[in-house]
Amino acid sequence: MSKPAATAAVAGVGVAVRDDSMWTQVSAERDIGYCHRVSGPIVETTAGEVEGARVEGVRRWLGIPYAQAERFAAPEPPAPWQGVRKADAFGPQCPQIFGHKPKNAQYQAPGYDEARCLGINVWAPEGEPERPRPVFFWIHGGAFTLGSADIYDGAALARSGDVVVVSINYRLGALGFVNFEDALDLPQLPSNLGLRDMIAALEWVRDNIAAFGGDPGQVTIAGESAGSMAVSLLMICERAWPLFHGAIMQSGAISLIHDRAKSTGLARRHLEQLGISGSGEAALEQLRGLDVRSLLLAHGQVDKLEAGGIAAAPWFDGDLLPASLPEALEQRHAPVPLIAGATREESRLFELARMDILPLGWPALEAVLEQRLSAEDAERVLAAYPRTKRGRRDLATDLAFAIPTRTFAERHASQGNPTWYYRFDYSHPLFGACHGIDLLMLWPGTSLRATLARGGPQTGKRLALAKRMRGHWASFTRTGEPGSGWPRYELDSRQVYLFDKTDEVAKNPDGDKLEAWHGVVIGPGASSEAPAASRGS
Repeated sequence: MSKPAATAAVAGVGVAVRDDSMWTQVSAERDIGYCHRVSGPIVETTAGEVEGARVEGVRRWLGIPYAQAERFAAPEPPAPWQGVRKADAFGPQCPQIFGHKPKNAQYQAPGYDEARCLGINVWAPEGEPERPRPVFFWIHGGAFTLGSADIYDGAALARSGDVVVVSINYRLGALGFVNFEDALDLPQLPSNLGLRDMIAALEWVRDNIAAFGGDPGQVTIAGESAGSMAVSLLMICERAWPLFHGAIMQSGAISLIHDRAKSTGLARRHLEQLGISGSGEAALEQLRGLDVRSLLLAHGQVDKLEAGGIAAAPWFDGDLLPASLPEALEQRHAPVPLIAGATREESRLFELARMDILPLGWPALEAVLEQRLSAEDAERVLAAYPRTKRGRRDLATDLAFAIPTRTFAERHASQGNPTWYYRFDYSHPLFGACHGIDLLMLWPGTSLRATLARGGPQTGKRLALAKRMRGHWASFTRTGEPGSGWPRYELDSRQVYLFDKTDEVAKNPDGDKLEAWHGVVIGPGASSEAPAASRGS
């Protein structure tokens, strides 16, 4: 059957996006393929054609495979397909477990699928641009253990910002961030698989995004929480540098990453929970032969034993990443513009949810400082926080999120790179300016749950705040600058943009606390046997 000649060429990229409303693809060469009535925009990728949909002024393609991977193997390009593949629904999530109870293990198809979870989603504005559109590449958070791209609808940002929005899934928990390489004495195993998935997704963008009207030479990586930490790691991973041209970090930096000793110890705990002894290929084959539920339950038990921490996270491997936190702090960053920031009361979410993955109470906070810092440094930091509820929350916020993120921005600026810093002050009536509340502005949701989490409907001043934030993020994606009214972060003035119902710029807010930390960075994920505090340059 011949294909209709009608095509719509994307200006400037020489690749066609076809809208064949009545064409049906029949594959005569293979018994298995994709055969259906076509009604949405079709794009040719390196693996085959995908058909999306039109929704509220954008074209949308969901659940496109960007890679495939065997368990504990590096990602590879997806297997090609014939015919037109439907891309009108999110693909499966990575199997995951919240907490340690067996009922919280999520692994069953079609919603969760280890073999098919490496999917990518694309939103592009309707209409042909004069030139390819810049690309906003989103990495979801979830403590490297939970989450997916499904909850982030890129339509509003694509439509209002005139950018192509991309989001991805990547391997989580025991499947993506446990150091079985060292625990099994198998140096040939690739490390940090979840990060390698992100790089594979960026390579897919490089090779395919032009077909969707995006510019592979103008990609901004962005993420929140674990996604922000991943962005910071890509910023010190030279292999990834050619694949992006700007970065946005929302609440997180490299200091929450495990050192090698910690990651190896956690991997051995996983093996103990699974009843696997020994090392080498035989032990690896046992791991690969387990059902995914067993891996999740073992991970849950290790997480239960790891009170005050997380059971899986990227680690300094000396390969993809530097070998240690001190080396990471000396590593030059990707020479790209950066927006970074944190919410004013990050720790409130972990208090309210009773999550014990971070130190929150005075005894735990003091123990971390005394364990990881010199007596002089610990005393100076503690003196900057009054012995009050607010002081405790500020210290927990600064230890895990705000200070690491700001010192990363300081290092970036000190290397001569354009840098902008913010603090998100908008406060929920009950939850305050807690961790993740900025997501509810950047990614609009209209459900009752989103409305309650945001503190009310996205109308009035809340809507205006959301539009301003999306506007700054889109401007940065298009131009490398967040737009007027937001001055660059310079070390002599330290001007910070404060997001609230009425935004403002402040000179060096929380400067007393920044000075008290004095450039010291603590890695809460590091093992107590290894030095975990270092001074940034």
